[in-house]
Amino acid sequence: MYKDPCKKCSSEYDYSCYLIDISVFTILMGVALILGAFLSFVPQIIKLCILKKTDGISFQMLHLALYNQWSLLVNFFMSQFPQVMSCNNTFWKCVANIIPQINSVLGFLGFFVPFLQYLYYQKREQGYSAEFKKNVICSLIFIFYALITTFGFVFSGFFFSVCDPTFKTFTFIFAFISMCCACVQWIPQIIKTYKLKAVGSFSIFGQCINVPGQVISLITLILSNNGWTTWITNIAQLIMQSVLLVLLLRYQCCEPYKSQNKAEKVKEIETRITKEIQLEKEPEKGTECAVETIQCQE
Repeated sequence: MYKDPCKKCSSEYDYSCYLIDISVFTILMGVALILGAFLSFVPQIIKLCILKKTDGISFQMLHLALYNQWSLLVNFFMSQFPQVMSCNNTFWKCVANIIPQINSVLGFLGFFVPFLQYLYYQKREQGYSAEFKKNVICSLIFIFYALITTFGFVFSGFFFSVCDPTFKTFTFIFAFISMCCACVQWIPQIIKTYKLKAVGSFSIFGQCINVPGQVISLITLILSNNGWTTWITNIAQLIMQSVLLVLLLRYQCCEPYKSQNKAEKVKEIETRITKEIQLEKEPEKGTECAVETIQCQE
């Protein structure tokens, strides 16, 4: 147990004064968001395991999502560092206070697992191609970023914590990084889906859960009087995820129907042309037979 650098509570080793009373409704809402996040990520993981292909999934989207989710995770833990440390004092009250942090951990894992799956299946498909090597380098850069930031916010939390202005500044920096990545995260996936004009290995079911969950999350943030940076992030993500969902539904449901109708029309035209050709040949055969009959009579 470490001493509280801010010394806000009665004891140097006590962090319980940072905790607030959370209503049952808020706790249930937080648990619902956690379950929703879990259900939205699982279909994508399962679909990749079944298809074992990376078609239709943008690596750039997954890469940006990792930076977004990790920076958001670091921001949450830095801004709520005393609340996390209070779990040594009062566990259940601490858990009720750090539900957003738990949700952010789950959000990070929800993108990190498909990220690893993407690299694994790309290696199986392409071998040590130039694109695969480039993606591995991007992965190593992210791992380095994650390790440095982990040690940074943990040690700075132990020695400076939320009462230090510099600590608060870095907390805002991570929030800003998360906001920037979140605002452009889904653009590569939208572009790839539009160019491919197919769903591929991307999970529509997971996206159908994710979009309503984003709406609920946005409403919760508004009711909780959170900062404008969080609002912008969630609104941008909601718009882009909705656009992506519309494209996925279009290429999954509408395009196959159009293709089927087009194929039927082409087949109908070919059948009609074949019949017309046969009709044109029949008179010629009749004429030949008439000529042969006249010759025989002569």
